[in-house]
Amino acid sequence: MRYLVGVGNYMAGDDAVGLRVIEHVVANGLDRDFVAIDLSTDALSLVAYLNADTEAVLVVDAAHLGLAPGDFRIFFPDEVETQKEVSGLTTHEGDVLRVLELAREAGYSIPPFAVMGIEPREMGSRMTLSACLEERLPAYAAAAIDHLRGL
Repeated sequence: MRYLVGVGNYMAGDDAVGLRVIEHVVANGLDRDFVAIDLSTDALSLVAYLNADTEAVLVVDAAHLGLAPGDFRIFFPDEVETQKEVSGLTTHEGDVLRVLELAREAGYSIPPFAVMGIEPREMGSRMTLSACLEERLPAYAAAAIDHLRGL
């Protein structure tokens, strides 16, 4: 099985872009040969999908990559180093790269795995994406699906 996973916080503006991509995929019936999953702020639950039956995983998330707002980059975990500061690894304060590292250390089977990081414009207390991200949801979904199929 292949998984397209969205993480983020619906109440933090552009931090929800991964979740909104998953919503777009499901609402448009684009999840035909993979499973679309909304993990919201529970990145630690990602380990449940790391098993011998998993063919590939692509996580979609907001990421500060130094790009123009709305631009994205797809990368493999070993190509980057997390800069996210967390006080611990909880279901409310996760870091996908740290979760993956923890899973490796615990002996989980790690399938082909990539992250689609989308540069946010506005992170804050609001329930909507900024316009420049909202209008690109179909393009994000198409790019994510295309990459997942190639993993």
